[in-house]
Order: sequence, then structure tokens, then C-alpha cells
Amino acid sequence: MRFLFTTFEGGGHVAPALLVARRLRDTGHEVAFLSDAANRSQAEDAGLAFEAWRTAPNRVAMAQADDPLQDWKRRWPPAVVRAICDAVLARPALRYAQDTIGSIERFHPDAVISNELLFGAMMAAERCGLPLGLLTANVWCFPTRTDLPPFGPGFRPGGWFAARRDRNARAMIASWYDHALPDLNAARRAIGLPPLDRALDQLAAAKTVMLGTSQAFDFGEEPPPAPFAYAGPLGEVPNWARSAPIPDAIAAATAPIVLISFSTTFQGQAGAIARCVQALASLPVQGVVTLGPAIPPGSVRAASNVAVLTEASHDRLVPLAAAVIAHGGHGTVIRALMHGVPIVCMPMGRDHPENAARIIHHGAGLRLSRSASPRSIRAAVMRLLRQPEFARAAKLLGARIRAEANGGRLAAKAFLGMARSR
Repeated sequence: MRFLFTTFEGGGHVAPALLVARRLRDTGHEVAFLSDAANRSQAEDAGLAFEAWRTAPNRVAMAQADDPLQDWKRRWPPAVVRAICDAVLARPALRYAQDTIGSIERFHPDAVISNELLFGAMMAAERCGLPLGLLTANVWCFPTRTDLPPFGPGFRPGGWFAARRDRNARAMIASWYDHALPDLNAARRAIGLPPLDRALDQLAAAKTVMLGTSQAFDFGEEPPPAPFAYAGPLGEVPNWARSAPIPDAIAAATAPIVLISFSTTFQGQAGAIARCVQALASLPVQGVVTLGPAIPPGSVRAASNVAVLTEASHDRLVPLAAAVIAHGGHGTVIRALMHGVPIVCMPMGRDHPENAARIIHHGAGLRLSRSASPRSIRAAVMRLLRQPEFARAAKLLGARIRAEANGGRLAAKAFLGMARSR
């Protein structure tokens, strides 16, 4: 079978797609990977045939601050949704669709596996009559699941009041996406598809939606409704961090290690990182900051007890930590929990409030504002270190998450079944 994967450089969702694509290739199937040029080295390191977007938005570097989303600048929720629609989901939908159709015509896949935000790629699969699967890197980001609180506000499950709250919020959030309807329908008309009544109706083209998270983490006790299924955690260390050594002084530290990690993509996080360093500077801990490609080296000052690393493997560093301070990105959160490490979340946007809500729901950490003061950060870290119930909850949840880890095999099996049922 032949599979075309479509995604874009937007943070943590690239590595899960690469992982599942590699699983399919390793079981004898042919895979092509269509994404931003910034992801070429990652795809080729995974042994995948790579093609960059030709006319659709195409980032050439992961660190550039002029990310087309620019969602880190916005706070008002309708404005965040509008930014996503304008940058990825709708305004460039025709270009994504045309590029995907071109790749389909060259590669002749049996199925298309897309990121959930690329509505243009979904249209292309629909236009070409190919089975469409969606692969997320985190919890479901649209208000179309009625069994969970809607994505965005960071709500937690509750009783009848929460159910009513969630129902109203779903309807309101869905209406924000209808800002995209004119662009989506123009793109659909251009490639010969009928118009949509609502913007989120485009998601109905997907036959399978694999959620790249753990059901245990996602408030889940019951199986999700069709077409959703949990793939288990799909985290991988990016190729630029795999071989980075852990400094001897950190590996041999006797004080509790506190890791500060705020995303591999630019989200205006330098100020928050600086306040975290200031918070740890007066504590009896060994702090470690990992910058990744988003923040230029030298832009964050170290402290006598806080080291700043440009890159590091979190799979090697997190097991040494007693606590993690993070933005709340899914990959960072899941990796910390899988190692039983409690978390202080300072959500910057995107899926961060949702992940913070789940951490608090499970008792595995605390949430602060992204603008929290060094004093508040210091107090939160000390609570995690002094109150063992946080570490116990993180270890219990981590064990449940690890039990669902399968290295992408479950998602690969589901997509293979979808393609064979064509």
C-alpha cells in the first residue's frame, strides 16, 4: 500500500506523523511525506521520501519568529481561531489542495493521512476519492466531540452545570470557525467539490481520526465515539536533540533538578523563561533550561544554579528531574508524566490550557499564568518538591500512559485497515 502524509511545521505535530509514517514503511509499505521544507532533514533521517509544499505556505526554518500563525500574539479566543483559519485552515486551503492533488498524481497513494488543520489536504483526498485519515499530536482541537469539554477554555468535566456549559461553548466555538466558510467553499468550488454548510463539516471527509495522546490522560474512561480512536503517546526526540549530551555537572547534581522547557517553536516565551530562571536562582535546586531552535543562544541568562542548554534530549534529561516548568505543550507534558515528574504549567496558547486542565484533573501539577511573577513560580515549584502527592499522582498517571505507548503501531494498523477497506 502507498500512503501520503501531509502536515506542516507548527510545532509538536511533525514528530508523531514521522513516527507513524516510519511504522508503515517498516512494515513494507511506501510512504511519501509532504510538509514544510523545515522538516526535510527530519523526514529524510527517518528514511522517508520527502516533498515540500510548492505553492502553499512553506517554512524553511523552525526558529523563525514570523510563523504565519502568529497565534502567540493573541489572547481573545475568536481572534485565535480567526488567525488559525487565515494562516492554515482556510485562506491557503486552495493552495494546500492543489499541492496535495499534484503529489497524489505523482505518487498515486492508496490513502492520505493529514494533520487535522490542513482542510485543503482533506479536500484533495475527497476530490481524488481517496480514504482520508487524520492524525493528531495531542487532544482533539475542534468542538465536535460531545463526550469531552470543548477544546480551548481548559474546562474540566463536571456535573449537569458543566454539561450545559460545554454544550453552549461547543456551539459558540463552532460558530467562530464559520469565519473560514467563504475561503473553504471558494477552494472547494475551484477543485470541483460542492460547498459546505458549516466550516467544520469538512472534517466529515475523514474515515479515521487517530488521537496522538493517551486515553488515560484525556479524561477518558470510555472509548471515544467513531471515527475517533486513541493512538497512545507518539512522542519522539527530534533529530536535532538526539545526540546532545547532558553536562556532567547536571548529571551529577545532588540538589533536586528542575527543568524549564518552553516549546521548540517561537511563542514569545523568552520573558517567561527569564522569570523562571529568576525564580529558581534563590532556591536550593539545580535548574536546567532547554531552548531548542526557537530561542537564539545567549538570549536567556543563566544563573549560578541554572544552566542554559541550546539543545538536549528530554528522554535523558527528564528522568533526572524532580519537577518540570513548561508551557504545557503536549509532547513536553506527556514525556514528563511518563517519567513520573510533576509539572508547573504556564500556558502560552494552543493546546496548553487543555493539557494544564488534564494535569490538574489528575493531581499531577499546578497551573500558573504565562505572566506569573518569579515569586509565584518559586512558590509553585516548592509546592511540587515539598508535597509528595504531586509526584505520586504523576507516577500513577505516567504508568497508565506508558501502558498505552506502542510506538505508533496502533495508528499505523488503523490507517492500513482504512486503506485496505477502500
